[in-house]
This record gives sequence, C-alpha cells and structure tokens, in this order.
Amino acid sequence: MTCIEQIPLHYASESAVAAGQITEITMHSDAHLSKPLLAAMLIQLSANSDQRWLCWVADRPLKPLLSASSHQHGQKILQVVSNSQRDLSEIAIRALERGKSHTVAILLERPLRDNERRALATAAKAGAAECLVILMQA
Repeated sequence: MTCIEQIPLHYASESAVAAGQITEITMHSDAHLSKPLLAAMLIQLSANSDQRWLCWVADRPLKPLLSASSHQHGQKILQVVSNSQRDLSEIAIRALERGKSHTVAILLERPLRDNERRALATAAKAGAAECLVILMQA
C-alpha cells in the first residue's frame, strides 16, 4: 500500500507551478507510516534556515503528531487550529499573504476546490511562501 501519493500540480496556475508555490500530497490515515512521514516532513520544514516560521493550519493540534520527534532543536512552528474545515483554506490564504511563514501546511479531509487552489497559489506568490496541502484520506 502506498502511503503518500503526490497529486499533479496541473490544477495550479502556471506561474505557481513554475515557482513551486503549492505542493499537494495525499496521505492515508490508516497507514502506519503516515504519521511518522508527516512528522519528519514538518520537522525538516520547521528547521528551515529561513527566519520565518512554518505555519500549521488544521482542525487538530500538531503536538500529538510530533510528540515522538519533539526533541528536535530549532523547531519554529506556529499552529492555527480551527474547528471548521471550511475556514481552514481561508486561514491558510491569510497566512500565506502575510508572508510571516516560509511554508504554510494545511491539513484537509477533502480535496481543494479549484477556486481555493487558485487563491492559495496567488496568496503564496504574494507572501513569497510555499503552501503544502495535505489531504488526509480515511
């Protein structure tokens, strides 16, 4: 069983793809490797030499996911937790536009709509940031 599947970036605007502004991955929540792989990705991103922080936008806190690997030094992670899946893309768009984070990781349980994808790409470009969209499937 494949744990992570990269989704083609043809949905994003050509300029966003050329600049690498959006990356979308699908992770299977029932796969035993999904949590460690996601944790490793986020720890690596949080230790970026960029002075800005990694921003985690999700309906659940990141701490349980990183608890096994939390002994890393230099983690710079800002967490924004919302109970509404609908608001998550709006929060991520605002975070990207502000440019305070080098990467905004958004955890969703549903695929992005085309208008959300375009808005995220535009916001990422405006904030000179990367957007990591993580689709968690059951």
